Amino acid sequence: MARIYYVDVAIPSDRKKRGRKKIHAVFDGGRVFRVGRLSELEDASEVFIDALFPELYDEILESLRRGVKVYLLKDTTKLKKLRIENNLKKTDNED
Repeated sequence: MARIYYVDVAIPSDRKKRGRKKIHAVFDGGRVFRVGRLSELEDASEVFIDALFPELYDEILESLRRGVKVYLLKDTTKLKKLRIENNLKKTDNED
């Protein structure tokens, strides 16, 4: 079954400096969970992401080749306005 995912992508970090990699927060309409790569969303038909970093290009290209539609949120101030209106703190889960 094809699914729609909303992803708050993590800023890729230099693994040598921090020793761990960042993971993306994903909302599937019912729950929030985390994935290391967008390719882990195997049953995705559409993926909405909030940012696009050069380090993610390969993951995005792989998803596009599998037929996944990838949408980029161009105006991230909308997220900030929603957080302010709902009195929420900035976290991966809230975004």
